[in-house]
Amino acid sequence: MLGKTELTREQTWNLALAIGKVLLKNGAETSRVEDTITRFCHSNNCFDVNVFVTPTMIIIGDETAVNPSLVCRIRWRSNNLSNISLVNDFTYNLDSWNKNYEETLDYLNDLLLNPPSYGLALGCFGSALSSGCFAYLLGGSFNDLGAAFITGGVTMLLLKLLSGYRMSVFWENAVAGLSVGLIALSCCAVNADCTRTNIIVGAIMPFLPGLAFTNGLRDYMAGDLISGNCRTAEALLFAISLAIGLAASLLAWHNWGWALWR
Repeated sequence: MLGKTELTREQTWNLALAIGKVLLKNGAETSRVEDTITRFCHSNNCFDVNVFVTPTMIIIGDETAVNPSLVCRIRWRSNNLSNISLVNDFTYNLDSWNKNYEETLDYLNDLLLNPPSYGLALGCFGSALSSGCFAYLLGGSFNDLGAAFITGGVTMLLLKLLSGYRMSVFWENAVAGLSVGLIALSCCAVNADCTRTNIIVGAIMPFLPGLAFTNGLRDYMAGDLISGNCRTAEALLFAISLAIGLAASLLAWHNWGWALWR
């Protein structure tokens, strides 16, 4: 129940599906999505529910041929941990929830459209700062730190500007690798005191699929072999696309006639 409001079976399943969509589309691992949906249904006296979640689909149903099942296809996913935290707070505090069914459904649907709270400028600055710090931690100089700062920030800005075109994630990562390589090499051409290796490795760190790989391992540990395989393969594919873009930039720079390594 929501506060003191009793929910019907249909209302419970509709809210459960909305909860699952918010969690899965914002980067939660599939085991968390299944556990949260099941726990919400049990709290509303739906104990015969079966939940099946993959990185691209949510299915909620039971073992009878009478009751309908709910199926949702997930076509895009991002990383917004604040939305996951909000849903967790909601599901663990149902007794004190003061909204009715319609208001709760609207609240969950709003979370699906809720952009990250940090905005474009702060996101690009965070990418730039982490890139510069990684380059410095790898033994780079302050020149490398500044070049990596520029490389990481400009690359993130480029990806944000291209996100409106709904490119596949593979090509987004390939563009990121291409941008990192070209900007890093350009910085080294301008300033001979920069080290290409430190700049490239530092700037590419924010774009590595660490969360996808971690979620894949957590799904393996939870016994979700299908989701574990999918997320691990996804992480490897992202890494390969980054490498392809970076290799293309290095090859293009070499073919233009400039010395690739000092």
